[in-house]
Amino acid sequence: MTYLTIKTLHLLAAIAFIGTLFFQVLILAPASRRLAPAVREAIGPVLGRQARHVIHFVALVLYGAGLTLAWPYRTLLANPLSSTFTILLSLKILLAFLIIGHYVALIFLRRGRHIGERGMHWLNVSLLVHAVLLVVCAKSMFVL
Repeated sequence: MTYLTIKTLHLLAAIAFIGTLFFQVLILAPASRRLAPAVREAIGPVLGRQARHVIHFVALVLYGAGLTLAWPYRTLLANPLSSTFTILLSLKILLAFLIIGHYVALIFLRRGRHIGERGMHWLNVSLLVHAVLLVVCAKSMFVL
C-alpha cells in the first residue's frame, strides 16, 4: 500500500471513530434521556451491538494504519523528548494506548455489570476528550 492510501485509511477511520463518539456523547445520550424508559430499553441494546460491531472494524483500521505510519519514526522515538515532533508523536501514541485502556476497562466493567448508563456516558466523554487531544497532537506534529 502506498503512504497516501494508508494515511487516507487512517484519517477516514479517525473520522468514523471520533464521529461515533461525538454522536454518542452529544446527540444520542441527551436525546435518549427524553425517551420513555421502555423505548430506551428496546433500542439501547440494538444500537450498542451495532456500534460495537462497526467500531471494532474501524479501530482495527485506525490502529493498523497508525502503527504503519509511525513505524518509520521508531528510531526517533528512542528519545521522545528530542524535538517537538517526537514529543507530540509520543503523546499521540500515549493517548492511543489510553484509548485502548478505556476499552479494556469497559470490557471488564460490562462483564461484571459494574457500569451503568451514567458510567458509560462518562467513559464515552473521556474517550471523546482523549480522541480530540490525539487529533490536536496529530495536526500539530508537522506544524510546530
